[in-house]
Amino acid sequence: MLADFGIGEMFNCLAPLRYSSDHCGGLTANAAQLTGLPEGLPVAGGMFDIDACAIAMSVLEPEDLITIAGTWSINEYISQEPVLDQEDILMNSLYAIPGYYLIEECSATSAGNLEWYIDNILCKSEIPAGQSVYAYIEEKIQTTDTEKSDVYFLPFLFASNTHPLGKASFIGLTLYHNQADMLRAIYEGVVFSHKMHIDRLVATRRPPQAIRLAGGVTNSPFWTQMFADILNYPLELVKVKELGALGAAMAAGVSGGLFRDYYEAAAHMTAIDQVVRPDPAMHVKYQKKYEKYVAVCAALDGVWGLFE
Repeated sequence: MLADFGIGEMFNCLAPLRYSSDHCGGLTANAAQLTGLPEGLPVAGGMFDIDACAIAMSVLEPEDLITIAGTWSINEYISQEPVLDQEDILMNSLYAIPGYYLIEECSATSAGNLEWYIDNILCKSEIPAGQSVYAYIEEKIQTTDTEKSDVYFLPFLFASNTHPLGKASFIGLTLYHNQADMLRAIYEGVVFSHKMHIDRLVATRRPPQAIRLAGGVTNSPFWTQMFADILNYPLELVKVKELGALGAAMAAGVSGGLFRDYYEAAAHMTAIDQVVRPDPAMHVKYQKKYEKYVAVCAALDGVWGLFE
C-alpha cells in the first residue's frame, strides 16, 4: 500500500504487524511511572473495538452471529473467506483470531435514538416519584397494540443504513396517536433497522440456530422479547456491561499465558445468561409492519437529496 502511494521507504518507520494476543513487549519505566502500573508488565497487541466485543460474546465459530444494540447497531459473524460478492455488506476486516475475517453490518441506528427522545421530548414531570424512566416508557408502550398503532420511526438521528442522507422521521402520525404510539415506534424502528442488517448478513450464509444479543436493550425484557419476535430467532443474552473491556482482558489473558487461546478464555470468562424465544403469532404481526417500514424507507430514498 505504501508503495502504491509512492512512500514505500516509510515501511521501516512503522511498527511491526502483530495479532491481538501477541506479546509485544513490556511496559517501559516511563510508562509505568505515568500509569502506576508495574514496569515490565506484558503488553498485548490489542484489537479493534468490534473485534473485542465479538470475542467477549464468544464468537469463535462461523455459525455464531451476534447483534449489539447500544448507540450503534452492530451485527456480525466470522468467516474463513471475505464476502466480496455482496454490495450490501458494509465491511470485511481481519478478525482477532488468525485465519478469520469479521463480516460486519453496522450503523448508528440503535438504542441511542431512545436516549435522544428521553432528553429532548419526554415530559419527565409526568413520571411518578421513584419510577425509572424506562419502566415508565414501557408501561406507556404496553397500553398500545402493534397492529393498531400504525406509526413508524426511522432511527436515523445519527446516520442511516438505507440512504447516506437519510434523516430520522416519524411516519403515519394522526390526531389519534399519542406519546405511547411514538415510543412504540422508536422501539420497533430500532429493531427493524437491526433486522435490515441481519437480513443482509444471513443472505451470505446459512441461517443461525440463534442470535447472541448484548447491549443496553438486554436490560429490558420487553424490548428483548420484541427483538426475538421481529428477528424470529432465539436470542442468547450475554449480559456484560463493557464488552470491549472484557474482550481486551481476554486478549491479555491469552497474551500473558493465563489461557492457551480465546477458546479457553471464553470458557472461563463468558456465559449465556438466558435464552429468549420468539412468539410466532407476534412475529406475523411484526413482519407486516416491517414490510411497511422497508417500503417507507425505499419511498423516501428520492427525497433525502432535498436536505443537502
